[in-house]
Amino acid sequence: MDKNQPFFDPYNFNNMQNNIPQQTPMDPALDNLTNPMMYYEQQYMYYRYLTQVLEYKIKLKELEKLSKEQ
Repeated sequence: MDKNQPFFDPYNFNNMQNNIPQQTPMDPALDNLTNPMMYYEQQYMYYRYLTQVLEYKIKLKELEKLSKEQ
């Protein structure tokens, strides 16, 4: 990797336009990819999915534990 090349910082939205090649998207939904709010929404939805899976596994373990005791 070139030492003069700047590292990619996903939280620096001032530099984001310089890092993304300018092209006209065919689909208007693709235009939202450069929107920082869309990035945070996707991360939040992924976080919610992971927490729901984790809660489900915990409840399943608790149910198995209760069924073994009876």
